[in-house]
Amino acid sequence: MVTYEGLVEAYLDCRVHKSRTNNCIRFTLDVEGNLYNMMQAINNRTYYPKRSICFVVSRPKYREVFAADFADRIIHHYIRLRLEPIIEQEFNDRTFNCRNGKGTLAGVDQLKKDIIECSNNYTQDCYVATVDINSFFMSIPKKLVEDMVVRLVEEKYHGEDKDDLIYLCHVVLSHCPEENCIRQSSEAMWNNLPASKSLFTNGNGLGMPIGNLPSQMFANYLLNSLDWAIEKEFGIKYHGRYVDDIYLVADTKEQILNAIPKIRVKLESLGLKLSPKKFYMQHYTKGLDFTGAVVKPGRVYPLNRTVTSFRHSVHRLNQCRTKSQIIKALSSVNSYLGLLRHYDSYAIRYNGLMEIEPRIFKWVYIKGHMEVVKLKKKYHPRNRIRYRLNHNYQDRLSLPQPIAEFEERDDKDKYIRMLVEYTSINIPPIPILESQRDY
Repeated sequence: MVTYEGLVEAYLDCRVHKSRTNNCIRFTLDVEGNLYNMMQAINNRTYYPKRSICFVVSRPKYREVFAADFADRIIHHYIRLRLEPIIEQEFNDRTFNCRNGKGTLAGVDQLKKDIIECSNNYTQDCYVATVDINSFFMSIPKKLVEDMVVRLVEEKYHGEDKDDLIYLCHVVLSHCPEENCIRQSSEAMWNNLPASKSLFTNGNGLGMPIGNLPSQMFANYLLNSLDWAIEKEFGIKYHGRYVDDIYLVADTKEQILNAIPKIRVKLESLGLKLSPKKFYMQHYTKGLDFTGAVVKPGRVYPLNRTVTSFRHSVHRLNQCRTKSQIIKALSSVNSYLGLLRHYDSYAIRYNGLMEIEPRIFKWVYIKGHMEVVKLKKKYHPRNRIRYRLNHNYQDRLSLPQPIAEFEERDDKDKYIRMLVEYTSINIPPIPILESQRDY
């Protein structure tokens, strides 16, 4: 039986970094009643997901995304909190997506280490390759995934809510959000998607919605058997995977070419196919593109697409005319700078930031070695609020305002001197009691 405490734990986990969104606020207005009704629906086996929001993104390429209702996302986190520790024990160490301590940068670092080890520190020949799964999320057979997850729960999960967890996994995996959703993109955006890239046209029983937490976790678990097969059966010691992008590193081209047909057969047993247009193999000195980076001997560069997006963010900063616009644009610029700092990209960051117009530097400054662009302290919202509160306090004391020059100064000592100079404060003497007088 699902407990109220378990749903509270999932709710608190779900609202992290989401507490100010409209859906979260709406749910929180009656959080106790909503969680109680959710508990009753699950225990009575009447729970059914609500309508999702569907839209199409165009960058870095066209993709169809489904955003579940906040209440349904609580269920997603409830499932994750119970299955993640079990699935983590099953995963290969060379799987990098949707795992704590992993990610794109960890995948790039592992690829770099694999090339160094396979080439004996760049002194021997070795070859690198990447393969990609065709329309991965939209081609996943949901029934196969459900059977795998249910088998995992029955064998490895020992909580009191085992039956409820199996029920929730069944509801989430069998749900078809495309049958009842709110479309927020124009029809023209969907026209840019091939039929195999949309849940509306990919076929019955296939596909998991991009954007849902269980989709990421279960899709990763589906390919776990492939990760182990590449290492144990296909003879490729150095490999890695991020979602559906797989890299291979071997001493000879023949090792890679012999492994590709075996990978294809393994994927077909999972209802998936290799993309015929996304196979790349070269000598390691030519470089390899993996998870947004190009790994070459002794150095790692960002993709040209990332560099272009960074320069576009700088151009958007140059178009700003107000402080609020600048603060919003800085978030985008600093996001790219935070990513680029992990690569050999000082010249890229320098050239990009030097395109900032001089007038913008009235508001901002560059900190460190082209590491971050920060708003000047005197324009920071917190300091402006503190300054206004200070003025209001002086008004209540009937003191004259400090001169306007203080708005352009940061030196507190100068402010104190100006405040003393431009205000007349008559401090009455402290009365001395008769008992305290020193005779």
